[in-house]
Amino acid sequence: MVTRTFEPRALAIDPQSVVRGAWRASGSKSIAQRAIVIAALSSGTTRLVGLPRGDDVAAARRLLAAVGVEHHAPTPASLSIVGRPPAWRGGWRPASVEAGESGTLARLSLASLALCSQPGENVEVRASGSLAARSSRALIEALERGGVEVLSRTWPIRLRAIGPPSTLVLEKPESSQEASALAIALAAYPDENELRIEGELPSRPYFELTRAVLAQFGARVELVTDARSDDERNVEREAWRVRGPLRAPLDPLAIEPDASLAAVALAAACLSGGEFTALGLQSNSAQGDVRIVEHLRAFGCFARPSPQGLRASGFPQRGAELDLRGEPDLAPVLAMVAAGAALVAPSASTRSVLRGLETLNRKESRRLDVLSAGLRAAGWRAEARDGALWLDAPPARLERTPLELHSSGDHRMAFAFALLGLLRAGVVVHDADCVAKSWPSFWRDMGELGLRSSPA
Repeated sequence: MVTRTFEPRALAIDPQSVVRGAWRASGSKSIAQRAIVIAALSSGTTRLVGLPRGDDVAAARRLLAAVGVEHHAPTPASLSIVGRPPAWRGGWRPASVEAGESGTLARLSLASLALCSQPGENVEVRASGSLAARSSRALIEALERGGVEVLSRTWPIRLRAIGPPSTLVLEKPESSQEASALAIALAAYPDENELRIEGELPSRPYFELTRAVLAQFGARVELVTDARSDDERNVEREAWRVRGPLRAPLDPLAIEPDASLAAVALAAACLSGGEFTALGLQSNSAQGDVRIVEHLRAFGCFARPSPQGLRASGFPQRGAELDLRGEPDLAPVLAMVAAGAALVAPSASTRSVLRGLETLNRKESRRLDVLSAGLRAAGWRAEARDGALWLDAPPARLERTPLELHSSGDHRMAFAFALLGLLRAGVVVHDADCVAKSWPSFWRDMGELGLRSSPA
């Protein structure tokens, strides 16, 4: 079992920082994790380039060895994977997989081990850190309905593998990762199978991202029906036709820059009076988080796509009411943009509401609660209720005394509080090294762009 620990490092943010320049974010960890798992289920050799560093992708690399998939890394950012599809020697070797704190990897590997390993063998997925306290009830029940024998329903989750059922039913999903996991496992087979989803699918753009990556490996995931039932429950129902098999792309698959990381730098430029270009990203990306540009515009920032990438500048001028159901990872960043807007001639027009955040308290930390508490401690009026964050201006001039903010071991809380330090003097971010989960070089990279921090 891999246990990650953080140095008790605290960094003070300089509010006089100005973030300016152009930078290419590391590869998207969401795309990278999906591509690694899909490549491991594909026939042929997949070549991935532009892979990011970080604990989550490192855990995905370890998965390959655990399930008997041959691979090697020509460079730190590239990986060659010789897939082991179900039709080849019974598929993945039964294994005990350590997913670390990655909910994405835990769910993807759970479904693939259950449906693409040697039938009748026991498999196990282990979790650590905050993930160990979170569940994936809907995914486990979907596998169970499909015929998988569940030996343990809590982490470490143990299952007995089977071949693929022709139909899988996912009821009341708690995460789009559950739908992605089932679609990937079904796509490993050449037959046409069906995935039914009953209930609203959270963070839908991430499922669309999975479909886009599967398409690069030759699989088709097509919507067959999309309707509301006419019974008393009025449940949303979707049926998806999944058709494989998966085949390695002929050309190397380049992992595009991570839009959620680029969003942090774009917002930092706006809040600090600078200007920033996120190189290599365009608004037609399959990553839902490229919507950061239109969200920044809603706050009155100057944000737009350019031939080089996504650009942003200009301090927020007004509040906004946003629905972030499709991009919940942007909520911590946009909460700080909303905090900036609340400082501009405070009035009803500078109040903000971020909605669609029902899943936030089921992440690495209780993000919605941590965000609202941090903003209140900094002097803003902030309230979390009904899956939304309501934010208004501070009642008086902001204090300049030191403010200790704890990231709760959550990388996105560390990013958010770094942004808050651009708006209020004295912010100190604790557990600063938890950024290793997704952006190990965050403090160095942002420092080169102008975000100054120092040991507290």
